[in-house]
Amino acid sequence: MDRRFLLTGVVSLGALGFSPAALAKLSDQQAQAGLREALKQSAEASVTHLSQTNAYWGDPQIRIPLPPSLAKTQKLLKPLGQSGLLDDLHLRMNRAAENAAPMARGLFINAIQTLTITDAVGIIRGGNTAGTLYLQKKTTPALTSAFTPPMESAMQASGAVDYFDRAVKRSNLKNYFQTDAKTYLGQWATGLALQGLFIFVGREETAIRRDPAKRTAQILKTVFG
Repeated sequence: MDRRFLLTGVVSLGALGFSPAALAKLSDQQAQAGLREALKQSAEASVTHLSQTNAYWGDPQIRIPLPPSLAKTQKLLKPLGQSGLLDDLHLRMNRAAENAAPMARGLFINAIQTLTITDAVGIIRGGNTAGTLYLQKKTTPALTSAFTPPMESAMQASGAVDYFDRAVKRSNLKNYFQTDAKTYLGQWATGLALQGLFIFVGREETAIRRDPAKRTAQILKTVFG
């Protein structure tokens, strides 16, 4: 591919964290390498952080909430001191996400290694989280498969599956849910765990684009200026 095509739209690159002067001197391979390094650094920092205790639970933006029906019940029971089971479920969902986070590392690395020049063009032309969106598209199916078992196990271990199943039957809502309690809760928690993961990757990518102190590798300094 002609390098001039890769650099099309250079007027907007400053807003994305790229240095037009630096990019004008880059080869396609350098630009590609810079983007790969930025994504690798973002992914590694995110996985490392989210694997720690309270990474999900302690961050209001990515903390996994209970499904609406259970959250409502939790709110009603808490003043009565009877929300223990739901409180435990809420915490266990977030602990499960923290325990599952390391599973994303290998999938992210594989996706980053397959990044092509064409992918690089799209990321350069995109916004501050264009690289994160690339990873999300490439890895979500595999991450969903990897995260679902530990999430379902956490739901089962907390007793929430039985609780939820009883509540559904008691409220005559069985036909409202298309899956069993374990599957429903696992899907809910898994979807939000991955959403939180990509929110954090996006934060890291944005920081690399905007903050020179985040550009620890030479190729990042070359590409981002």
